[in-house]
Order: sequence, then C-alpha cells, then structure tokens
Amino acid sequence: MMATAFKVLVNLSWGVQREYLIANDVEPGLDHRYKTRDNWQDVIIDALINVPVGPYLPDNSVQPPIATGKVASVEAVDSDDPAVSGIQRTRSQFIMADIWRKQNADVNANFLRHDYDELSQKQIVADVDFWENGNRHPDVYDDTRRAIAAQEKRYAEQN
Repeated sequence: MMATAFKVLVNLSWGVQREYLIANDVEPGLDHRYKTRDNWQDVIIDALINVPVGPYLPDNSVQPPIATGKVASVEAVDSDDPAVSGIQRTRSQFIMADIWRKQNADVNANFLRHDYDELSQKQIVADVDFWENGNRHPDVYDDTRRAIAAQEKRYAEQN
C-alpha cells in the first residue's frame, strides 16, 4: 500500500509559485478526508498557508524566512517516490479559504504570525494584506529576498 503525502502548489504574494509537501502534523487530517470524501481538496484549496521560503540549515541554527502563500492545487502522491523526497514541507499554520475570507486581515495575520522572527512576521502580515486586499509591500518583499539570499549563503557554507 502506498504511503500518501500531499503535494501543494502555493502562490506567493510576489508572483512566484512553489511546490511543498503538507506539514507532517497536518497530513493525517488531510489523509482522512482523502480516504472518506469526494471533495477532500476543498479544505486546502485557496487556503492561506505558511511556508519556508529559504532552505533549512543542516545545523538548524537559523530558521528560514517564512511567508504566507495561497494554495493553488493539491494532489496525493506516494511519499516514497524519490521525486518528492527533496520537497520542503509547509508549516502547520493554515486557514481554510471559507474561514479567512470571513475574517479580517488582522485576525488572520495574528493567527498566522505564530512565534516567528520579526522579519517573517512582517512578511506574513504583508502577505495576508495582499491576499485579502491586493496591497503590495515591495519594501517587505525586498527585506525577505535579502533574508532568503543570506539563508541560501549559510546553507551553501554548511554543505
């Protein structure tokens, strides 16, 4: 029997799409829906979800920058497939589309900010504002891009 994982295509507010696997602790709930419902994808499509936008370091000394993206698609995949082994996992924080669209941006951002560092919290607030109101935050995006580059440099130095 195939071990199931869930691959999502996530849109980031600055126009990039990335693939992720759903976080380990979210996977069992999604797997239950997958096995018991025809519309299992509805819970995750268009959800706002936190994702790492830089690599995790081998020594775990610095967490990668975190952003909030919107799920464009989801598919069940074989978790043992080598093609998915290198895909990063989402973080656990997500808000279903039916919920975030009913709440205001402050409530959604407050939930998604979690306990991340200041830069990631600013990016998450900017992302939620983009998804809810269409507002862009180029200064925040620039800061995040610099943080991603710094994380990629640290990663290269550790490998």
